[in-house]
Amino acid sequence: MPRKKTKPENKATAQEAKEKIKLLIYCPSDLILTGILKALENDRSINIVTVERGTMENFMESIRQLAPQVILFAHLEPLPHLKEICKAIKETIKPQIKTQLLLLGNIPSHEEIINLINAGARGYFDLNDPATQLAEAIRVVNKGEIWLPRDKMSSIMDRIISVVGRDMKEKTLDQLTPTEFQVLRLIGQGKSNEEIAQILFISKNTVRSHIKSIYSKLNTHSRLQLALYAINSALF
Repeated sequence: MPRKKTKPENKATAQEAKEKIKLLIYCPSDLILTGILKALENDRSINIVTVERGTMENFMESIRQLAPQVILFAHLEPLPHLKEICKAIKETIKPQIKTQLLLLGNIPSHEEIINLINAGARGYFDLNDPATQLAEAIRVVNKGEIWLPRDKMSSIMDRIISVVGRDMKEKTLDQLTPTEFQVLRLIGQGKSNEEIAQILFISKNTVRSHIKSIYSKLNTHSRLQLALYAINSALF
């Protein structure tokens, strides 16, 4: 009797599960959580690994244990310490896991969005946005890109760039070495440290050393600030 062949669907299903985005949701509101789950229930590219509704301690422990690719942090009321929460999440994330943070709530002021992005958030999903866009927002931030409400994106980015330009108007590129200049230019193009290392034929550790030096010379504190500085300076 011939042996039964393994169904190819099993292998495909396993591969499909492996490629799904691991999503961790924090949402203390039953009403908002119901809407989130409804918006994502038919999306096959996202795997909700857990939903946290309790204390921040339990939430942080879930991040450490599950190492999600995207964290969806939902809140109904404005949180006075949201910037500090973003920083705490960023510090909790394992360095080897590229976990991205997407906030969900009522869109704050432009200045507050700048602060939240600098603190570690990669996007903000407005409660007034269509629910059908939530899965797309998760996929966008998972790729390391920024998600903001589409009707406000242009004005917010203009504001961010103007703030960066104002804060850095006294700084000049003359402070940078030729290699640091190239690193900054490539950061502005959205290149990762690994890609920069390959392009410039240097190690990733050397790239990190150059970025640390650029931070110090330009008095910056995040990769986003460097990217916006490169854009504002028309380096490419």
